[in-house]
Amino acid sequence: MIHNRAFFLAACLVACGARPPEAPPVVAIPGDAPAPVAAAAPRDDPKPPPRIRPWVWETDEPRARARASREGLPLLVHLSADWSAASLMMAREVWSDPRILLQRTPLVALRIDLTDGSASPDAELWAERYGARVVPTTIVFDAEGREVARIDGACTVEDVLAAIGRAAADP
Repeated sequence: MIHNRAFFLAACLVACGARPPEAPPVVAIPGDAPAPVAAAAPRDDPKPPPRIRPWVWETDEPRARARASREGLPLLVHLSADWSAASLMMAREVWSDPRILLQRTPLVALRIDLTDGSASPDAELWAERYGARVVPTTIVFDAEGREVARIDGACTVEDVLAAIGRAAADP
C-alpha cells in the first residue's frame, strides 16, 4: 500500500517533470580505459517555466478576497458541508487530485463550510450571499471580481480546471 506522503511526493515529481540524474556519457578511447565526457550545460530558456504553487485553502473570506484583489488573482469559492455526500466525494476525488493541487494558474481558493455548528454558523447567509441553491457549489471569479464560472453540485477535475482556465483567460 502506498502511503499518502509517498504518493503526493511522487505526484509532485511527475507534475514538475523531475527526472533522476543521468550518468555522464562515456567515450571509449582506443587502447585506453573509457573516459567520462562532461555533460553539456542545459541551455537557458528565455522564458522560465511558471512557478507551481501548491493548492492552499483559505477559510477567512475577507482575507481571501483582499489577497485576491491585492495580488490581482482569480478567486475560487467552494461552498460545502459535512452532511453532503457530493461535498465529501469532491474532497476525496477532486480537491486532492494532483492536477488540481499542482495546477499552474495562480489563484486564491476559499472554502466556506455550510455545516451547521461549524466555524461559520451562518450557513443560510453564506448560501444566500453566493446564490448557492445546491451543496456543493463552486464559483470562480476573475481578478476583477466578476463571476466567470459556476458549478452547482458535484463536478470533475476537468470541470474545475476549465473554470479556472476561464478566469485566467478573462481579459
